[in-house]
Amino acid sequence: MSLVRSFVPIPEFAAFAIGFAICYALHPLVIRVARDRALLDIPDEIRHHHSSPTPRLGGIAIFVAALATSILVLLQDPGAAQAHYPLAPQWPGVLIGAAIVFVAGLLDDLRGLKPGIKLTIHFIAALFPIAYGFRIEAIRFGGTDVVHLGFLAIPITVLWVVGLTNAFNLIDGVDGLAATCALIALGTTMLAEVMFPPVKPLAITAALFGAVLAFLRFNRPPARIFLGDSGSTMLGFFIGIRVAVGATDEHGATYVAIALLAVAYPVLDTGVAIVRRWLRGHKFSRADGRHIHHQFLALGLSSKRTVELLGLSFSAVAVLGLCIAVAPPQVTALLVVIGAIVFAAAGVYGARWLGYVEFLEFGASIASVARNARRHVQNKIVANDVAQSLGGAHSLQDLNQILEQAALELGFVQVSIETDGGQVSMPRQRQIAPLDQRPFRVDCPIAWEMPDGHVREIILRFWCDSLNGRQYFGAERIAARLAPAVQRWFRTHTPSHGVIAVPDGVRLGVRSSGERPAPVVRS
Repeated sequence: MSLVRSFVPIPEFAAFAIGFAICYALHPLVIRVARDRALLDIPDEIRHHHSSPTPRLGGIAIFVAALATSILVLLQDPGAAQAHYPLAPQWPGVLIGAAIVFVAGLLDDLRGLKPGIKLTIHFIAALFPIAYGFRIEAIRFGGTDVVHLGFLAIPITVLWVVGLTNAFNLIDGVDGLAATCALIALGTTMLAEVMFPPVKPLAITAALFGAVLAFLRFNRPPARIFLGDSGSTMLGFFIGIRVAVGATDEHGATYVAIALLAVAYPVLDTGVAIVRRWLRGHKFSRADGRHIHHQFLALGLSSKRTVELLGLSFSAVAVLGLCIAVAPPQVTALLVVIGAIVFAAAGVYGARWLGYVEFLEFGASIASVARNARRHVQNKIVANDVAQSLGGAHSLQDLNQILEQAALELGFVQVSIETDGGQVSMPRQRQIAPLDQRPFRVDCPIAWEMPDGHVREIILRFWCDSLNGRQYFGAERIAARLAPAVQRWFRTHTPSHGVIAVPDGVRLGVRSSGERPAPVVRS
């Protein structure tokens, strides 16, 4: 494999210059029209941190510049076009799909579109380049190993294109960030196109690079214009296709390291946002102001410093992707190991530094499960045995004796049934303990209905060591297993002595007599 192919740089430079010139000339006009028609992005304290209302239609100039350059290329003499502006047969599909995405984004900028509608349009747009021959049919992780995707080729291609279309939209939250990431991806793509045969349509990629560079002149902090959905989604759509094409060798295998690391920041930020919202139970489409770049701003970094830091970091990541693809197998393995270690360390440190408590709590939960898995299983087994033993009790005293015997094995200070509803007293052995060593309790209310229609209630009480104690292994889970057995016992024996009578009509949050009560934690 030759690292550098022979090509004539003049047409590529001309395409770059045309794209840059058209975009640079159009932006003042777009800014003026957007201000005259009040098509502005209004700042807020959640996601939009700019200082003043700013036009959001920067994608118009980029799209017009790229489209005009593409038309000039397509109108060239066929012989000259093949010699100087090599074209691929999928270009009409790429342009049609990009136009659909651009129009959908423009409508969203002007009037607003529901996330579901936009996503559906993006899926439809991704089908056009596929119909004209673009698809990721095989992937190469490095060296000679190739994985053929077979029937998964089209679904993976659609997900890749649609994913990057929306990823670039999500990172457009700081002045100059999305454009900087686009330049990193397009620059990496052009290097890959030079490094890997066969000949690919480098000129139009160069034209878009020039257009984005011109846009960055107006978008760098403090921005005079924003990409808007029309610009960010169109760039993501085009880059998703161009990166995959540029990273594909003459055998039709796409280098995963190049394609993925060229767009590392959009992919990383989108992945973090999805997982973070999933952990919180929020909808994936729910917008917030806690993306990685937002967290950098919250730490006190300026927009300029944030873009510079992320741009330099992920430029190095993109170069790493190129090195992994062309390095000998031994060097590739070493780079992958080093990259994985750095990524893991950056993930742990970054979660703390950026204040992503979702990942910290998730990691703590996984570590807790790993440490205490055997203990959790033992507690469930013991709890099931105790629940069966409760059925053989003949009195409240028997119930408490069974629970008292089980308390030590379950890791609790004390487990008991309270029927008087009076003042809560701490277990005798802990009443004189220092304040920082006092146990806490988990109360599980249990209610049932008497034959006369009155509702009775008792409390299944667990006394546990302090919240940081090592003997606490999930009182709520144990309560959920013991409470139904206790409730069945009281229904069967219908005791009345010392049991709280609940006023008629009060159900204590229990919708039906057979519903499992929820434990209540008290200190």
